[in-house]
Amino acid sequence: MERLRIESEAAYQWLTDKDPLHWSRAFFKDTALCDMLCNNMCEAFNSVILQACDKPVITLMEMIRVYLMKMLVTKRAEVHKWHHQIGPNVMKFVEKIKMEISVCNPAYCGNYIFQVKETGGEQFVVNIEQKSCACNKWQLIGISCIHGMAILLSSNRDPLDFINIKYKKESFFNTYTPSDLWHKWPKHMAKNQ
Repeated sequence: MERLRIESEAAYQWLTDKDPLHWSRAFFKDTALCDMLCNNMCEAFNSVILQACDKPVITLMEMIRVYLMKMLVTKRAEVHKWHHQIGPNVMKFVEKIKMEISVCNPAYCGNYIFQVKETGGEQFVVNIEQKSCACNKWQLIGISCIHGMAILLSSNRDPLDFINIKYKKESFFNTYTPSDLWHKWPKHMAKNQ
């Protein structure tokens, strides 16, 4: 916060007037596996459907349906091109973290628990079985933080085995698989067709 105050007193004041629950990463829920607090996805979707907004409701819905159908096909095709069990963007992120581990010195404490000391003196407790670190980054995004990565690499473990399943190829295939047709829906849904 001090760095923010030096950079912009107005921004510092604006944040101190707000409850940190709404803007601090310390309060982010780790179920979303996302460390960003913004609405980029909503804005991107809105920009795509902008051309349909002035249409009648049925036309609007059909345009959105066709857009989503095409997007699912495109995304599935992209997943087929993956060379690893995780996507290329996550692979780049993992490789970037690997390059930064030289500042970490891990020490085994027992029962999958390690203490990692950074060259600056800060220390973090890491549990590789629970995929958690005191810095909270591993829990927040589902990909090992620098401290966990130092442990995994120094103990000859594959970091890809410690990435949340939501980033794996199988999960992406499930996400981008088309929905069943209406005749496979539960009976109460099919009656409305």
